[in-house]
Amino acid sequence: MNRRDALRSISLAGGYAMIAPRILLSDIADMQISNDALTSIRRNLAKEPPVQAVVRVEQGGPRLFVNGEESYPAFAWSWKLRNVTPDFRDSGINILHPILQLTDGWKSDGTYDWDVFDEFLLTLIHLHPDAYLVPRLLLYMPDWWTAHHPEELVETCLPFDPRHNMSTPELLIGEGGQRWWRDFPKDASFASDVWKTDITQTLLNFLRHYAKSPLKSRILGYHAGLGTTGGEWHYAHAQFLPDTNRKMVKKLGYVPGTSERLTASHGLFRDPVTEARVIEFYRKFHDLNADIILHFADVVKQETERRLIFGVFYNYVLENVWMQEGGHLSPEKILKSEDVDYIASPYTYQQSNLAGARKGETDVYDGAGNWLGRARGTGGDGGYRLLIDSILRHGKIPCVEMDPATFVDKGRDSNFAGSGSSDIKGSVNLLERDLGQMFVSGSGGWLCDIGAVKGDPWYSEDVLKASIKRMIALGQHRKEMRLGSVSEIAACYDTKSFFVTRHWKAEEKYEKGGTFMDFFSYWFLDAQARSIHRMGAPVDFLYRFDLGMQDIRQYKMLFMVNNFYLTKDEIISMRHMLKDSGVTVIWCYAPGYVSPDGLDVRQMEMLTGFRFGIIDKPGPMMIHSTSDEMRYLNFGSGSIRYPRFFVKDVGASVLGRWVDVNAAAFAVKDVDGWRSVYAGTAPLPVEILRRLADSAGTRLWSSKADVVRAREDSAMITATSSGSRRLRLHKPMTHVNSGRTSQTHDMDLEFGQVEIFIRPE
Repeated sequence: MNRRDALRSISLAGGYAMIAPRILLSDIADMQISNDALTSIRRNLAKEPPVQAVVRVEQGGPRLFVNGEESYPAFAWSWKLRNVTPDFRDSGINILHPILQLTDGWKSDGTYDWDVFDEFLLTLIHLHPDAYLVPRLLLYMPDWWTAHHPEELVETCLPFDPRHNMSTPELLIGEGGQRWWRDFPKDASFASDVWKTDITQTLLNFLRHYAKSPLKSRILGYHAGLGTTGGEWHYAHAQFLPDTNRKMVKKLGYVPGTSERLTASHGLFRDPVTEARVIEFYRKFHDLNADIILHFADVVKQETERRLIFGVFYNYVLENVWMQEGGHLSPEKILKSEDVDYIASPYTYQQSNLAGARKGETDVYDGAGNWLGRARGTGGDGGYRLLIDSILRHGKIPCVEMDPATFVDKGRDSNFAGSGSSDIKGSVNLLERDLGQMFVSGSGGWLCDIGAVKGDPWYSEDVLKASIKRMIALGQHRKEMRLGSVSEIAACYDTKSFFVTRHWKAEEKYEKGGTFMDFFSYWFLDAQARSIHRMGAPVDFLYRFDLGMQDIRQYKMLFMVNNFYLTKDEIISMRHMLKDSGVTVIWCYAPGYVSPDGLDVRQMEMLTGFRFGIIDKPGPMMIHSTSDEMRYLNFGSGSIRYPRFFVKDVGASVLGRWVDVNAAAFAVKDVDGWRSVYAGTAPLPVEILRRLADSAGTRLWSSKADVVRAREDSAMITATSSGSRRLRLHKPMTHVNSGRTSQTHDMDLEFGQVEIFIRPE
């Protein structure tokens, strides 16, 4: 079969409407195998050499290699993994991601017994003889340990809410021992050396057991998890303001109380002079959290002689929760570590902020009623929380946890659904979008079958298995493809700004902010991402600290989203890079306003080239556009906030003014051979972003505001409206469905339709 025939055989078009549901494997009791069968599997595995797994950069991106051969990093997990493993096997997925809670093998007398895990993992191999395993190891402490060590546990500023102290019903206990608490009733403090020693010894015993086990030929690596929500490294009890344990106080030198955390002396900002101790606490606190992760990474790497890979949930920037206490605010440590091979995150969960929207709807609007985009569901962007382009640059594979509910769910889990998931066609669209996005972006990831715990597995219907199999087959072509960036636009973020901005809990009653979200996370990062994804062109997502001269040469437009806290040296470096570059830079709200020396509007002026005035009276964060093209458009959150800033330059072109005062809040100016754009609020709707991108000379790949993903040798579009559009790719590419090769593709697409292109033969 030649390559074109192979492409046609994995065509994403049609074929699903007439396929009838089958009897689901989950209707059968949990699969068990006999002792004789287990003995036979052990004997056969013992003949296999130990597996070698490594991530290394080739053809422009990090890739997984297993026993010297590149392996497409598509995993799968389910609450009923034994039951659905044959379905994942039939779908072409050869890496399983079982979740193991080490508590179940650690006994109160200090001994260890891993038999329950042996049987579970060997059963998976019995059901899928070609499978490899990447277990997620949950490092929570057993009840008998926490009872013996109350002085080693997390303590909080606010009283622990007993509603978060409910043991998990039996329904939510998965094979391998995962117990799902929203927040574990008692957790060890990361400042506890006793905890660190004891859990490290447990992990070492587990690793040594499997280094001698026949399963050593099938375990590719490990994923370490701890913290709230199933091992995502949100610090335990973040919603109650941890950690006031006296050992944490001793280790960090100072731990602020409730009032100091929740009070920002200058509206949306802390004063870095008068509130320096609070800011320094958060820096040290998050460094400690990252150091704990790296400790476990080192243990795994050393004990496995660097033969296996290590992964972790971390580096969420978009849609992170409890940001100051539970966020991932020490990203550089994880990115720079040679012990971390992949960094994982669920993708978007953003819910609709439209009044009266049903639970599970994900259309997001700004305060003026502009539709920014859809997160989940048909026509949604399925955007990642990770800044994946920074992760790729650091030689690590970004891995996305994909958990779209399908028509099988029947609306039971609306948080995972979104519009369009209730029928076969919509479910196929969602799977093709999520798996296609993983393929095109150079990521890895796993299908996450949450449905099996409450009803039928989400991905076990024949029609869905067929769709997954086509996408996995397409993924095999990535071996031949270059993964370098082709974007001309980058969105840049700075996590340390959260040390100096208003606390998330001070926003708890903020209606559109949502529970556990601060003002900037919700409007500037999460809501803004919806319209960034819909620009109709690929956009790279980066940490600001990763920007370098090579980026100034590549990108034609930079969107500086929340770069509020900068040193003078960082500002000087940025201006040096921009000089004579021709780049258009969009500065949002208060770029460089905060430095270690204080709040200083002159730093904003030095960075952006504009002259600014300050409005200290609270007012609506809403701008009225005065440009000819967008004369009647208002945009922003509309929340009443301070400080606000206005442009005083006589020579600047004013594009918009604050709705309540006649002061320029949106302006453009040429500065030292580059173009500076100031926007006093966010989110900016897609109409404005596309116009700014066009004026910056970037290629808008789609003539419509669609979701476009691309790398050197692949591209994907998700239509966010129905109708005809023209796609202008960066080079001639082959449309997977039709086999047509061209740089320009005229297409008539339905809302939510997904189309993929790859380099020609």
